[in-house]
Amino acid sequence: MNRNTRKYVLTGLLTALIFALTFVFHIPVPYTAGYIHLGDSMIYISVIVLGPFFGAFASGVGSMLADLISGYAQYAFPTLIIKSIMALIMGLLLSGKTRKATTTSVFAALAVWIAFSAGSIIYLKNQIASIGKVNLVNTLAGADADLDTLNRTSLIIENFPVYLTIGLVVLLVTLSLLAYLISKRDGNNFFNLKAIMGMGAAGMCMVMGYFLVESFMYSPVAALMSIPMNMIQFFAGVTAAGLFMPAIRKAQLYSER
Repeated sequence: MNRNTRKYVLTGLLTALIFALTFVFHIPVPYTAGYIHLGDSMIYISVIVLGPFFGAFASGVGSMLADLISGYAQYAFPTLIIKSIMALIMGLLLSGKTRKATTTSVFAALAVWIAFSAGSIIYLKNQIASIGKVNLVNTLAGADADLDTLNRTSLIIENFPVYLTIGLVVLLVTLSLLAYLISKRDGNNFFNLKAIMGMGAAGMCMVMGYFLVESFMYSPVAALMSIPMNMIQFFAGVTAAGLFMPAIRKAQLYSER
């Protein structure tokens, strides 16, 4: 099998795997009628295996098809755009030729995330000051919400700054350790700290992209409430990618023989 044919086959296979993990393993999210899933794990792997452009095709198309078939058609087109951009960002970061280029990309991504987090916290505090916390909780939870839903919504609002500031730090530290252990065990640099940074930038793009989309579809406050769940998806996706990567790598090496 020549190189181009093998790449087309791998693109089709990873598109199918992205679709499968998005479609099969998904959990509905309140407030925005969306869902979280494990499909991002295969998005990260597709970029590592295919590069930025073929990886973007597999990521966008596979994720969009999952939205269409699982009953979330309103998200299909935004998902196509967001997931493709995720893959491009990660792929371009991984293709950085020098340490300076990689470091600059990482700091740029972190600066954007810090600005986004600060803006989100300020906006939420302004909304609380404007309409009151009780009214905000009732609006988000709905008129027919039970006490448990109201308490959960109130807890999310109270801890929102913590989710944004502590969550990313814990994520990067934990997954950097994961990358080190996997690289050490496999004896290669296929899944390394640079890949973790690329996944981090892609995950930030996903969280911010869906925030923007859901702000127009629902409301900015409802979109804010989906951020903690999207961060869980981010964490789960990178962790699953780390677990899947050794098997994917072995299959790729076998196909190159």
